[in-house]
Amino acid sequence: MLSSFTLACTLALASACACAEKKPLDDDEMRAVSAKGISIAVNLNLNTNRVAAGFTTNGTTTYAIAQGFGGALQMFAITVDPLTKPDGTGYLAIGMPSYFAAQDFGVRAIGVQTDATGALTGSLGSILLNGTATMTGQLNLWAK
Repeated sequence: MLSSFTLACTLALASACACAEKKPLDDDEMRAVSAKGISIAVNLNLNTNRVAAGFTTNGTTTYAIAQGFGGALQMFAITVDPLTKPDGTGYLAIGMPSYFAAQDFGVRAIGVQTDATGALTGSLGSILLNGTATMTGQLNLWAK
Protein backbone atom coordinates (compact mmCIF):
# COMPACT_ATOMS: atom_id res chain seq x y z
CA MET A 1 0.00 0.00 0.00
CA LEU A 2 2.84 2.38 0.86
CA SER A 3 4.53 1.86 -2.51
CA SER A 4 1.31 2.80 -4.36
CA PHE A 5 1.07 5.97 -2.27
CA THR A 6 4.73 6.79 -2.95
CA LEU A 7 4.25 6.24 -6.69
CA ALA A 8 1.16 8.49 -6.75
CA CYS A 9 3.00 11.28 -4.92
CA THR A 10 6.01 10.99 -7.24
CA LEU A 11 3.78 11.20 -10.34
CA ALA A 12 1.91 14.19 -8.92
CA LEU A 13 5.16 16.05 -8.19
CA ALA A 14 6.61 15.20 -11.60
CA SER A 15 3.50 16.39 -13.44
CA ALA A 16 3.54 19.70 -11.56
CA CYS A 17 6.76 20.59 -13.37
CA ALA A 18 5.39 19.73 -16.83
CA CYS A 19 4.02 23.12 -17.87
CA ALA A 20 3.89 24.53 -21.37
CA GLU A 21 4.53 28.21 -21.97
CA LYS A 22 1.33 30.19 -22.53
CA LYS A 23 1.15 31.87 -25.93
CA PRO A 24 -1.69 33.91 -27.43
CA LEU A 25 -2.95 32.56 -30.77
CA ASP A 26 -4.11 34.67 -33.70
CA ASP A 27 -7.20 33.73 -35.75
CA ASP A 28 -5.31 31.59 -38.28
CA GLU A 29 -3.57 29.64 -35.51
CA MET A 30 -6.89 29.12 -33.71
CA ARG A 31 -8.47 27.73 -36.90
CA ALA A 32 -5.63 25.21 -37.15
CA VAL A 33 -6.30 23.85 -33.63
CA SER A 34 -8.25 20.61 -33.64
CA ALA A 35 -9.51 18.58 -30.72
CA LYS A 36 -12.24 16.10 -29.91
CA GLY A 37 -14.34 18.41 -27.75
CA ILE A 38 -15.70 17.69 -24.29
CA SER A 39 -17.88 15.10 -22.61
CA ILE A 40 -20.27 15.99 -19.80
CA ALA A 41 -21.65 13.73 -17.08
CA VAL A 42 -24.60 14.91 -14.98
CA ASN A 43 -25.64 13.70 -11.53
CA LEU A 44 -28.48 15.99 -10.46
CA ASN A 45 -30.56 15.78 -7.29
CA LEU A 46 -33.24 18.45 -6.85
CA ASN A 47 -35.77 19.06 -4.14
CA THR A 48 -37.59 22.29 -4.91
CA ASN A 49 -40.98 23.21 -3.48
CA ARG A 50 -42.10 25.65 -6.18
CA VAL A 51 -40.79 27.34 -9.31
CA ALA A 52 -42.82 30.20 -10.81
CA ALA A 53 -42.39 32.36 -13.92
CA GLY A 54 -44.52 35.48 -14.37
CA PHE A 55 -45.91 36.87 -17.63
CA THR A 56 -47.65 40.24 -17.87
CA THR A 57 -50.29 40.83 -20.54
CA ASN A 58 -52.59 43.88 -20.61
CA GLY A 59 -51.57 44.79 -17.06
CA THR A 60 -52.35 41.36 -15.56
CA THR A 61 -49.51 39.15 -14.35
CA THR A 62 -50.10 35.42 -14.65
CA TYR A 63 -47.72 32.83 -13.23
CA ALA A 64 -46.83 29.43 -14.62
CA ILE A 65 -46.09 27.33 -11.54
CA ALA A 66 -44.25 24.03 -11.22
CA GLN A 67 -44.86 22.61 -7.75
CA GLY A 68 -42.74 19.81 -6.32
CA PHE A 69 -40.04 20.05 -9.00
CA GLY A 70 -37.19 17.63 -8.31
CA GLY A 71 -35.94 14.09 -8.14
CA ALA A 72 -32.74 12.38 -9.26
CA LEU A 73 -31.35 12.50 -12.80
CA GLN A 74 -28.18 11.00 -14.26
CA MET A 75 -26.88 11.44 -17.80
CA PHE A 76 -23.52 10.18 -19.00
CA ALA A 77 -21.42 11.17 -21.96
CA ILE A 78 -23.20 14.16 -23.41
CA THR A 79 -20.59 15.28 -25.95
CA VAL A 80 -19.98 18.74 -27.35
CA ASP A 81 -17.74 18.73 -30.45
CA PRO A 82 -16.83 21.72 -32.64
CA LEU A 83 -16.69 20.34 -36.21
CA THR A 84 -16.31 21.65 -39.76
CA LYS A 85 -18.68 20.97 -42.67
CA PRO A 86 -17.21 20.14 -46.12
CA ASP A 87 -17.82 23.75 -47.23
CA GLY A 88 -15.50 24.98 -44.45
CA THR A 89 -18.14 26.42 -42.10
CA GLY A 90 -18.11 25.35 -38.49
CA TYR A 91 -20.89 23.77 -36.47
CA LEU A 92 -21.42 22.34 -33.01
CA ALA A 93 -22.33 18.64 -32.68
CA ILE A 94 -24.08 17.80 -29.40
CA GLY A 95 -24.19 14.05 -28.84
CA MET A 96 -27.11 12.49 -26.98
CA PRO A 97 -26.31 10.83 -23.63
CA SER A 98 -25.57 7.13 -23.97
CA TYR A 99 -27.07 6.55 -20.50
CA PHE A 100 -30.04 8.37 -19.00
CA ALA A 101 -31.59 7.45 -15.63
CA ALA A 102 -34.36 9.15 -13.67
CA GLN A 103 -35.85 8.46 -10.27
CA ASP A 104 -39.04 10.41 -9.48
CA PHE A 105 -37.67 13.29 -11.58
CA GLY A 106 -40.18 15.86 -12.73
CA VAL A 107 -43.02 18.06 -11.53
CA ARG A 108 -45.76 16.91 -9.16
CA ALA A 109 -48.25 19.65 -10.18
CA ILE A 110 -48.39 22.28 -12.93
CA GLY A 111 -50.65 25.29 -12.62
CA VAL A 112 -51.37 28.74 -14.03
CA GLN A 113 -52.78 31.47 -11.78
CA THR A 114 -52.40 35.14 -10.81
CA ASP A 115 -51.08 34.44 -7.27
CA ALA A 116 -47.51 33.09 -7.37
CA THR A 117 -47.38 32.22 -3.65
CA GLY A 118 -50.90 30.87 -3.03
CA ALA A 119 -51.89 27.23 -3.08
CA LEU A 120 -52.52 25.84 -6.55
CA THR A 121 -56.22 26.22 -7.32
CA GLY A 122 -56.11 23.64 -10.09
CA SER A 123 -53.48 21.32 -11.50
CA LEU A 124 -52.96 20.93 -15.24
CA GLY A 125 -51.19 17.65 -14.59
CA SER A 126 -47.79 16.33 -13.64
CA ILE A 127 -44.89 14.52 -15.19
CA LEU A 128 -42.55 12.13 -13.37
CA LEU A 129 -39.79 10.14 -15.01
CA ASN A 130 -38.63 6.79 -13.63
CA GLY A 131 -36.32 4.34 -15.35
CA THR A 132 -33.36 4.24 -17.70
CA ALA A 133 -32.83 4.85 -21.39
CA THR A 134 -30.08 4.70 -23.97
CA MET A 135 -29.91 7.39 -26.64
CA THR A 136 -28.01 7.66 -29.90
CA GLY A 137 -27.52 10.42 -32.41
CA GLN A 138 -26.57 14.07 -32.22
CA LEU A 139 -28.01 17.54 -32.51
CA ASN A 140 -26.09 19.76 -34.97
CA LEU A 141 -26.13 23.55 -34.49
CA TRP A 142 -24.65 26.12 -36.88
CA ALA A 143 -24.89 29.87 -37.42
CA LYS A 144 -27.53 31.21 -39.78
